[in-house]
Amino acid sequence: MTKVSAAFICDSHYVIPTAVAITSLICNKNPDTYYDIYIIAADLSEREIERFYEFKGSNSNIYIIKESLKKFEGMYKYGHLTHATYLKFYLPDLILNQDKVLYLDSDIIIQKDLADLFKINIEDYYVGAVKDIKQTDNNLNIKNYFNSGVMLLNLKLMRGNNTSTALMDIRKSLKLTFMDQDCYNIFFDKKVKLLPVIYNCFYILLLQHKNKYTLEYINKCFGTNYSSLNNIKRDSYIIHLAGDDKPWIYSDNILGSEWDEYFRKSPFKLHKLKRKSIKPREFIFSHNLTNLLYIFFKYWRYNGFKFAMGKVKKRLFNDKKDN
Repeated sequence: MTKVSAAFICDSHYVIPTAVAITSLICNKNPDTYYDIYIIAADLSEREIERFYEFKGSNSNIYIIKESLKKFEGMYKYGHLTHATYLKFYLPDLILNQDKVLYLDSDIIIQKDLADLFKINIEDYYVGAVKDIKQTDNNLNIKNYFNSGVMLLNLKLMRGNNTSTALMDIRKSLKLTFMDQDCYNIFFDKKVKLLPVIYNCFYILLLQHKNKYTLEYINKCFGTNYSSLNNIKRDSYIIHLAGDDKPWIYSDNILGSEWDEYFRKSPFKLHKLKRKSIKPREFIFSHNLTNLLYIFFKYWRYNGFKFAMGKVKKRLFNDKKDN
């Protein structure tokens, strides 16, 4: 029996996506893999917590760690992300009985058993993670900038160096774009073990922006030799549903049918999802002026005028480069 420790962070906005992700994790496990699943429950109701305990079985266990988000009130938020994101910093202190854990965002579909991923040796590293193809040219000038949605974390090393406090200090002292990801990349720089793209694949994003992220670009970024996006998806252990068009919000998401398959097997299968069509968004993004207005108002509401204008200028600059 191979034991794998996995951790999710869940608030009231991500109950169903988290349950679906865990369902895909368990449905695609090998018979000899045992999952210890830790759910950091941020202000969840007792009824929601009871549903998560339904995942307990002969080859998996559920550990609920209750946390409050009050200490993060007034702190910076980015886009659709909530303050629950900051609980990632405290995983070494919340999961004290493990020296290593596989942290997983909730907007994922797990296609294969994750024992091989968990076995990767990160003894001399803080983290094992996949490069973020969207941030190859980042404001921090970090060469191997990684995505924090899937992280194999060395909790023992992190505890020994009090990274929870250090990461929060970075967040509070520097003006950064991404809530947790920039902090991780700044602090963990030089102690990151880069993992293959198959462990955190942005399939939808790559498909939607295939003119920008060509196969040549992808292969150069990850040191691979793929001949098609479908082959990358086929080989991937984890599909990360990055972006705003989530399948629990939009009924016609590219991977909606695959996500729905696991939703129907989850403890929340009787919950009625209130979804809409993605087509109005596609219309917006196909018309440049409307797209720029959408971007401005999206970020202005949460991040202020200056930040929103910065996003508009960046989009204009990228459009010119693409042309």
